[in-house]
Amino acid sequence: MDIAYSKSMVSALIRDKSAELGSIEAALSYVRACLQTSIAGSSHNGHIHNVFPRGAARGRGEQLCRCRGMIQEMEPNVSLYNASCEDFFGSAMGGDSVMLEAVVLYVIPVPGNAHFYSVPSNGVENQSNAAGGENPLQHVPSASFDITNDRKTRKRTQCGGREDDGVCAGNGFDCERNPKQWRHEGGGEIKVAVDAPLYQQLNLPHPPMSADLHTACIVTVIQHESAGTGRLKLNDLVDFYGFATDSVETAIGTDAVQMEVDEFEDFGTWHANGLPASFVMHMTCLSWQHVYSEVDRPLSPDYYGGTRAMALQALRSTLCQGDALLAEYVLLHLCARVVAHEGGTPIGDIPLRVEGDIMNPEVWSSYMRDVAPVGEVLLGATQLSDPSLRLTPRQDHNCNMLRTGILQLANGTHITLDSRAVASACAAVQDALFAAVQKQVLLLEYPYQAHELPVDLGFLALSTAHISEEISFLQLAVSVRWMPELPLDAAAPTDLVAQDVRDYLVNVRCVPRRFDSENSSAVARLSERMLSFSRSVPRWNNHDSFIHNNSFAMAAALMRAHAASYGRPFIADEDVEHVLHLESQRVARCSLDRGPWTSA
Repeated sequence: MDIAYSKSMVSALIRDKSAELGSIEAALSYVRACLQTSIAGSSHNGHIHNVFPRGAARGRGEQLCRCRGMIQEMEPNVSLYNASCEDFFGSAMGGDSVMLEAVVLYVIPVPGNAHFYSVPSNGVENQSNAAGGENPLQHVPSASFDITNDRKTRKRTQCGGREDDGVCAGNGFDCERNPKQWRHEGGGEIKVAVDAPLYQQLNLPHPPMSADLHTACIVTVIQHESAGTGRLKLNDLVDFYGFATDSVETAIGTDAVQMEVDEFEDFGTWHANGLPASFVMHMTCLSWQHVYSEVDRPLSPDYYGGTRAMALQALRSTLCQGDALLAEYVLLHLCARVVAHEGGTPIGDIPLRVEGDIMNPEVWSSYMRDVAPVGEVLLGATQLSDPSLRLTPRQDHNCNMLRTGILQLANGTHITLDSRAVASACAAVQDALFAAVQKQVLLLEYPYQAHELPVDLGFLALSTAHISEEISFLQLAVSVRWMPELPLDAAAPTDLVAQDVRDYLVNVRCVPRRFDSENSSAVARLSERMLSFSRSVPRWNNHDSFIHNNSFAMAAALMRAHAASYGRPFIADEDVEHVLHLESQRVARCSLDRGPWTSA
């Protein structure tokens, strides 16, 4: 099934199908099915244009666009989209107009990622300039507009679809956001501080990897009955498909219906309407899908077996400098992901601690940035000791916005931690990191309360201290002593090898992780095997009462990641034996006399 990629032809298709199927909702479902079929194939090449980086979609308002990014914020009010069968994207309110529930999202380029957007990864070297005032793009006057102009395509309503658990519910479509918001009782215009760096004006958590990624997109998702089968949450990595406009005026139209603004409308204005207009796109979304979601039919086992060996060798010969045991653990660490939260405990992730004589977090983070599927961020002394940087998002009721923090990252992002910087940080920073590392939640700070948002982040802690000297929540169950065998200059991967490793990790991330609870014999066999191992290697069990950092829980996560690294959704006996063999080697290495250690 093919579909036209121009706005006029899609509008005509909606008009024709509305008449044929009897409703505009049915027509939108048909259009979405066409889009999904076409996007799943290869026929869309050259027809769909990307919104990011900045300027890529300029002048493409009549052509279908894709906005791949992270949901940084959701408008707290439910909106209504004025949909007309005759002119779906137009502004006129005709006799056939239908008000469809919609949600408005603030979407930003994925922090710590450049390969999504085909831009040079030069942001790391220039972050000091981007944050300190030397970037010529840095200071831009904010452009706000009167909310009465926003009545053309959508009308605000109070959160009638908001559930008590923070979910905005539509027809088969859920959007999660904390429901208890403060509103700003001020003027209609929302101003952004003009003396802040541009990335902070745009509410980006980190300076972008490229100057062209100083941008964002306000996406209006129309919640017709087939709009989606999952739920959209803050920090989700999503592909949105629709038609984009590059300015506030064209997004809302010049012939907007003027209406008297009541008091609620005045103080309920969403902050995104006051952002620098020349850097923010607008999109009307017709279809969306999560990036790197589970697939029903993974690739063949032959692919995973052969490519896994390549990725393992690449890690061993570059980042790990010949240390085969550490390469195994780094690979399993990168293959792991959070598969569920049970009783407040994350299941599936593997926080990894690497201990060495000399650790260079910048080198490790640079390598991880090349191979991480979603993104990579380094949290060291520069980030954790800067009082001007916020760690977790906080509600600013004066501007009615959720001001971002450096821990607000797309689900699937990898984070490299400098353990010394964490140990030197203040108690508030350590509390936020503990929640992220050991509970896999992001603290959203609202007046009088903090909301815990479940996340999926990978943490690698680098340390030159013995584990007994480490800060308590970084005394991780999976801690490996690094024993390099190759010179430092060997750790320089080629772009081709790094891309091959990243492609492999992408496919592993899409492998389903299942629990075979009906196979009671396998569960009993696994339990007995781990208890037997614990008795034979008594130093292995850390007896941690915090379940997420308990040796048994982490061993199960390692086995699950090992199975996924071969494309298997369930843990098999071979996964159990391989992981316990690795664990025996790791414990034996950690038991060796450390000798004198030199601080990096």
